[in-house]
Amino acid sequence: MNRPIVYVALQQFCEEDRRPLELLEKAGCEVRLNRLGRRLKKEEIAGEAAGAAAILAGVEPYDDSVLAALPGLKCISRCGVGTDAIDLAAAKARGVDVLVTRDEVVQPVAQMTATLILALARNLPRHIADFREGKWVKRTGRLLPEWTIGLVGFGRIGRATQALLAPFGPRFLVCDPLASPASLPPQTRLCPLDELLAASDLVSLHADAGTGAVLLGPREIARMKPGAFLVNTARGSLVDEAALHDALVAGRLAGAALDVFSEEPYGGPLARLPCVIATPHVATLTGSSRAAMELGAARNAARRLRPGFDDGAVV
Repeated sequence: MNRPIVYVALQQFCEEDRRPLELLEKAGCEVRLNRLGRRLKKEEIAGEAAGAAAILAGVEPYDDSVLAALPGLKCISRCGVGTDAIDLAAAKARGVDVLVTRDEVVQPVAQMTATLILALARNLPRHIADFREGKWVKRTGRLLPEWTIGLVGFGRIGRATQALLAPFGPRFLVCDPLASPASLPPQTRLCPLDELLAASDLVSLHADAGTGAVLLGPREIARMKPGAFLVNTARGSLVDEAALHDALVAGRLAGAALDVFSEEPYGGPLARLPCVIATPHVATLTGSSRAAMELGAARNAARRLRPGFDDGAVV
């Protein structure tokens, strides 16, 4: 029996735990690793992954032209949950299954989001910027019970973020077309996006990229409460970064915390504003969560390539 090739496009793999590699080898797969040490560009994928039956994928792009150049591909197994870098219609048409590690990302992203919200409440980005410039400036912060926090998207991560922040006592507004009032926890109210933006002291994004349309463009950012904050640990494409930059420079918004950007690595002006916390797409990146995501992605690929595969001895 030929050994199916699994190409690992991830920049990091098995740094914390070798079980994902052992699982794939136990399933009889030939594993090939990304040796470039960075995210693959679109034009590199077909050459690097030539002959692959499965790809363990990050957020590199898979459009129809890439899929067409990989005729033996049976599945793209995402180490993560987002699929906006994958042309799902093209994948379906070509018989390529797209698999995700849905549950493994929830707590790390929720905890990162809560951390960023607390940091903004106490003006940490400005205090850090002041200190590095040799300034000793005491800026008044806020306690969370003073705030209304707007959660745009109330799936697994939005709900986990709300649960982490609820003991601090803020009020919550939620915008999510799939949520129902009866399903909401206490101190949480469902409302339209415009109402949420106008009433929230801090807006946190937990929506998926959907069709790729910008969720917060110039109009929506102008609707936000003066002096409000924005947190985005979801998808960079949800926010018009130029409009956000203008609102921050003008002082209409007080600050932002961004872990995702429309183009990554990001080198734009938002990262240089003293009122912005900018991190390099690391919300899911803890040792244990990364290991769990890699193991889940490897398991998904092995089960797709070897139906009935029993990985119990590895886990």
